[in-house]
Amino acid sequence: MMIVSIIVLQILIFSGLIYVFRRLITQDVTSATRHLQELSQEYNEKEKKINKLLDEAEAKADELVNKAEAEATSQKTQILEEAQKEKEKIVLDAHTHSEEIIKQAERTRQQLLSEIEERIAKEAAVKACELIQNTLPEEFRQLVHRHWVEELIEAGFTKPEHLHIPEDVASVNITTAFALDDEQRKKITKKLKDILGRELAIKEQVDPREVAGIVINMGSLVLDGSFKNKIREKTR
Repeated sequence: MMIVSIIVLQILIFSGLIYVFRRLITQDVTSATRHLQELSQEYNEKEKKINKLLDEAEAKADELVNKAEAEATSQKTQILEEAQKEKEKIVLDAHTHSEEIIKQAERTRQQLLSEIEERIAKEAAVKACELIQNTLPEEFRQLVHRHWVEELIEAGFTKPEHLHIPEDVASVNITTAFALDDEQRKKITKKLKDILGRELAIKEQVDPREVAGIVINMGSLVLDGSFKNKIREKTR
């Protein structure tokens, strides 16, 4: 009986211990579960916040990207426009420069042509004078010469305002195909005195190459009534 009682007592004590341990474990599990739930809830809230921050960050990043793309597009458009303007300016400058080169070349060509024409006219006048001098009789050349000398004396001094003779000019150089006679010399002297109000020394030179006519030099002023000059005037 004693043994049975001891066994029953041990069973009761063991059962009590099991019950106590079970209550403790149940309480710990419940507490742990509650703590886990709180942690889970806290984690969910933090996760929501983090997701919200991520969404905001993504939205901000998208905004920055879109803004950067818009600015890049704007700058690209501006750069292209400036490049196009610069291209047009370069083309315009090149066109203007090429036109100026063409104009300069044309001016040079015209100048060369004028120089060639003038040279040809001078040489033609010289050859014509040589030809006339060798072919026309001297009497005929003297007749033409006298006519042109009288013509220059009468017409060459009719516009004194056009005769800009410097004050320091003291002499007149006269070149003729034939020597002046006294009457012609007096007429020229009187014409000059009437215009200038003073007498000028006359220096004469006979040059048969002039064929006929007279050339009067007074400083920078030249009155040319020679056969050679008349040919040049006709060939201009």
